[in-house]
Amino acid sequence: MNEKLEQYIHEITSTLTCSPQEKQEIADEMRDHLYTSYEGLLANGHEEKSATNKAIQTFGQTNVLKLSFQQVVDPLYGWLHKFALIGFILYSFALSWILLIKRLITRIIDYQSFDFLFNSYVKTQGTLATEKAFFDFSIWEHNVNFIPFKTIVLYLKAEHMNTSIAVNNLVGNFSLLLPLGLLLPFLFKRCKRFTSVVAIAFITSFCIEIIQFALQVGMADIDDVILNILGAMFGFTIYKLIMWFLSLRIQFKHKKYSTS
Repeated sequence: MNEKLEQYIHEITSTLTCSPQEKQEIADEMRDHLYTSYEGLLANGHEEKSATNKAIQTFGQTNVLKLSFQQVVDPLYGWLHKFALIGFILYSFALSWILLIKRLITRIIDYQSFDFLFNSYVKTQGTLATEKAFFDFSIWEHNVNFIPFKTIVLYLKAEHMNTSIAVNNLVGNFSLLLPLGLLLPFLFKRCKRFTSVVAIAFITSFCIEIIQFALQVGMADIDDVILNILGAMFGFTIYKLIMWFLSLRIQFKHKKYSTS
């Protein structure tokens, strides 16, 4: 037995969501093709190491084969992957449009529509901030919050503000990265870990806050980051529930075949 070929086979089959019988059938089929190619290369004068690498290279890339085999044993997984890919593309566009592009367009329209410069996304106490005022560090306290849960508590109390505004901000920030936590694990193997999703959510949210603040199309608030991360965590929980239902489906399918 060739250790590297066996490791290659195990790496592909071990992550498949299917019954042990189906995994074994795929492994046997892979083993048959790989060793046929390997022995043919040895017969043509290749060294053992070279023949092994060439056989693996010819058979295909690990990630591509995993997806292909998964779609064969469970077509539903393939549809979920396609849905996640399309959803992620649409979500990325919507996120960019809502948080950046649309706001920049609004700023351009406001700039052309008024006789004086102002920015409706940057506020001072009791009025809208002018372009000049934004660079006055004394008003940054109204546009930056580094105190965790300060804004969340303010919205939950909903004092001196419209309740719908508080709810929209809380729910909106919570929902913002929820699709990220849900869709990424379907698309990338490294994102199947909870810690990876949390790290990506933090980096994404932090970058959004910095870019919005730098372009003057939003305020930087640590509570937005907290709510974004919580939303991504909830999205990852939904992903795990979906995979749990899929595993139950596989177990039921295996039980059905084993008793028939």
